[in-house]
Amino acid sequence: MKSSFIRLLALLPMLLCATGALAGATSLSLTEARALALANDEQILQISEAVAAARFDALGARSDKLPQLNLGLTYARNLKKPAFFLPADMASAFGGESQIEMGGDYDLQGAATLTLNLWTSGRLSAAAGMADAALSATAWQQALVQDAVLYGVDTAYFDALLATAQVDIASSAVIAAEEALRVTAAAYDQGTASRFDHLRAKVELANRQAPLVQAQNMEDLAKLTLQRLCGLAANAAIMLTDQLEPGNAPGALNTLLAEMNEASAELQSLRQAKAIRRQAVRLAKAGRGPVVQLQGQYAVQGQWDDDILPGDDEAARSASVSLGVSIPVFDGFKTKAEIGRSEAELRQAEVELERVTRNRELGVRQARIFLMNALTALDGRQESVDLALEAHRLALVRLENGLATPLERLSAELALTDARTQLAQTLHNCNTARAALTLAVGTHQAPTDEATEDKR
Repeated sequence: MKSSFIRLLALLPMLLCATGALAGATSLSLTEARALALANDEQILQISEAVAAARFDALGARSDKLPQLNLGLTYARNLKKPAFFLPADMASAFGGESQIEMGGDYDLQGAATLTLNLWTSGRLSAAAGMADAALSATAWQQALVQDAVLYGVDTAYFDALLATAQVDIASSAVIAAEEALRVTAAAYDQGTASRFDHLRAKVELANRQAPLVQAQNMEDLAKLTLQRLCGLAANAAIMLTDQLEPGNAPGALNTLLAEMNEASAELQSLRQAKAIRRQAVRLAKAGRGPVVQLQGQYAVQGQWDDDILPGDDEAARSASVSLGVSIPVFDGFKTKAEIGRSEAELRQAEVELERVTRNRELGVRQARIFLMNALTALDGRQESVDLALEAHRLALVRLENGLATPLERLSAELALTDARTQLAQTLHNCNTARAALTLAVGTHQAPTDEATEDKR
C-alpha cells in the first residue's frame, strides 16, 4: 500500500503537466477525423472538379439532339465601292465609262439559320451514352478516392493511439525505475543494499528514459501525420478521444464478397469504363449510317446610299427550308478501322474488369484472414497483462520482505512492460486490419442523380 501511494505521488507531477498541456488541446474522435479528411483532402477536391467537368461534358453531348439556332449579321460602310470593268465595245452603252461601281455606300446582310438533326443512325445517342458513362465512372472514382482517404486517416489515427499507448507504457516504466532507485538509494544509505545494486538502479532509470523520449517523439510524429490528413495546422494541439478496441469479428466471407461486388468503387468505375467502350463501338458502327438534317433559313440583305438605314425598296428578304441527307459510301476503310479499334478496347476493358475483380476478391480474403489472425493473437493478451501486474506486485512485496532480489523485481517490470506493449500492438493490429478489410470491401456509393446513372 505504501509503495503504491509513493508511486502515485511520483506520477502526480507528470499528470499535472499533461493536464495543463491538454487543457488547450482540441478533442478529436475518429469520426471527426474522418469528416475533416473528407472535407479538406486535396485529392477529393480535385476529383470533385473532375466530376463537375464530366457533368458538363454530358450536357454538351446532348446538345446536338436539340435544334441549333444561329444568327449572323454584317453591316458594312463602303469607303470606296468595288467596281467592275467593261470592254471598250460595251462601254459606249454606258456613256463611254468602262469602270462601273457596284453596290451602295452601305451594305447589310443578315440571316437566322435553324438546324435540326432528324436522324443520325445512332451517333447522337451513342455519344450521349459515352458521356453519361464517363460521368458515372468519374463519380465512382471520386468514391474510390474517398475510400483511400478514409483508410489513410483511420490508420493514422490508430498509429497515433498506439504511439500514445507506448508513451504511457514508457512513462510507467520510468516511474517504476524512479521508485526502484529511491528504494535502493534509501537501502544503500542504510547499508542494507550494495553499491552494485545502487549503481544498477541508476543505470535502469537511464535506460528507461531514452525509450520514453523516443516514444514521445513518435507520438508527435504520428499526430503530425494525422493533423496533415485532417487539414489541421501542424502546431494545433489535439487530444484523441477514442481508444484502441478489438471490435467484432468479421462477417462471413460470402457476405463480404457480395458487399464488395456492390460497394467497391473501383469495380463500379471499371464497369462504367466498360460501358464507355460499348458505346464507343455503337458510335463507330453508326458511322456507316446516313444523316438526315432539316434546315430553315430567313435572310435579309440590302444595299443603299446616304442614310444609315435602308429604305423599303433597298432591302430584300428571303426564306428557305431544306432537307439534307448524307449517306457514307466509301471512306477508305476509316469506319472499319474505328469499329475494330473500339471492339478491341471493349475486350480490353472486359479483361481489366475481370482482373481487378479477382484481385479484389483476393484482397478481401487476405484482409479477413489478417483480421482473424489479429483477433486470435489478442486472446490471452489482457490476461498476460493481468498476470504480469500480479507478478510485479508479488515481486515488490517479496523485495520489501527481503524474500526477493532487485533482479527479480527488474525481471517482473520488464515482463510487465513487454506484456503491455504486446497488448497495445495487438489492439493496433486489430484496428488496422479491420480498416484494410473495409477498404478492400468498399464503403462509398457514387452520387445518385439522373446524370450519373448508367444509361446504356
